[in-house]
Amino acid sequence: MSALKDLPNLQGNIKDEIMSPHKLKETLITEKNVLPTAEDVQQEKTHQGLIQGVEGFNVDQLNHVKTRQPATGGETLKNEIAYKKSCEAVSSFPKDNLKHVETVEKNPLPDKDAIAQEAEHMQFKQGIEKFDKDKLSNVETVEKNTLPSKEVIDQEKSA
Repeated sequence: MSALKDLPNLQGNIKDEIMSPHKLKETLITEKNVLPTAEDVQQEKTHQGLIQGVEGFNVDQLNHVKTRQPATGGETLKNEIAYKKSCEAVSSFPKDNLKHVETVEKNPLPDKDAIAQEAEHMQFKQGIEKFDKDKLSNVETVEKNTLPSKEVIDQEKSA
């Protein structure tokens, strides 16, 4: 501290308070870490990435959508009345005017002959597809000329 003569002139009791030893309570000093955790940094990066994605979004990629407006009370009432009228018309339809028709059941399945023929054809195709080419033997082709020779043609011309 500075010397007593360097102090400004103060009232006596203030001077005594300044110079007297202080009686303060002792406290424990705890050091606080103000740096963010790795999780906080990751959350902030994710948030910044989302914000940049929204800011840099190209509006031209959006499709135009027409929003359906909810039906008004009058439109809803008209629809209900039309539905009730159609239900009444169906329930009050005179069934006596209809003609009686016998139901004919059609069987779209093929008969046994067609099934057997198809099975035979499938076996034939499988036989061709699974044929073992190694069982074949090599054969040399001999070409036979069945055309008449030049001499025979000349003889026929002269005759």
